[in-house]
Amino acid sequence: MFGTMKLFYVLCIPVFFAACQQSGNEQKTPVVTDSLSVAIDNMRKDLAIKPSDAATRIFLANALIEQGNYAAADSQAAFLEKYPATLPNAFYIYGLSSLNRKDTATAITHLTKAIGLRKDSSEYEAVMLTGDLLLDKKEYNKALELYTLASRIDSTSAEASYAAAEVYNLQGKETQARQQYVQTLALDPAYSPAYIGLGNLLSKYGKWKEALPHYNMAAKADPTNADAFYLRGRALLTLGNQPAGIDDLTKALSFRKNFPEARQLLDSVKNQ
Repeated sequence: MFGTMKLFYVLCIPVFFAACQQSGNEQKTPVVTDSLSVAIDNMRKDLAIKPSDAATRIFLANALIEQGNYAAADSQAAFLEKYPATLPNAFYIYGLSSLNRKDTATAITHLTKAIGLRKDSSEYEAVMLTGDLLLDKKEYNKALELYTLASRIDSTSAEASYAAAEVYNLQGKETQARQQYVQTLALDPAYSPAYIGLGNLLSKYGKWKEALPHYNMAAKADPTNADAFYLRGRALLTLGNQPAGIDDLTKALSFRKNFPEARQLLDSVKNQ
């Protein structure tokens, strides 16, 4: 989940890095310059000439976070916070800075403020990230609101639809979860986790025969999904097809070496 935090860095930062790279001949010299530091230095110089350049200031703040200089990034956010047009950017920067400091509660507060200001024009990745943070804290209703917002921002997103289904599942709202998994697959018929979700809604009640087609589809949609092969293998074993079940469990372990559940089940079958 936390890998998402990188996703709403300003995408133009790599352009700065590329612009700061030395030529082939220059790179042969013994002087090695950190491209991130060079980019930051150049942006500071630009802002000294044109302090009202909000875009450059936002780039700079994100670069400072990438560098680990969170206090300096917060200083840039404090400048942006003075102006209504860039207030959401300030909250995003504060939020990302807090998240990198492992201060999740403060990160959620700032990111929620930014999203509250921008609403349907919020950055999709920021909305999903905040939803994930809330989900980790078991704030299910708040997380669901953000996943629903993310679905409005990107109506083609199977990821956001699936996240909403998972929240319904965690809340015990199985009918809504099932409907949402189906909606996810309407958006992306190859979204393997949604097939797994549908299968699990059946297998939890011992309906392995009914769950098996969903696990089949999950494995077909993603032939390297360890969970899909583990669950299909478990279903096959339960239904009496031991050779196919063993084969699936073996595949699951080949895709994920550290998979205790699959290893334990496979060993128990082989030791019978």
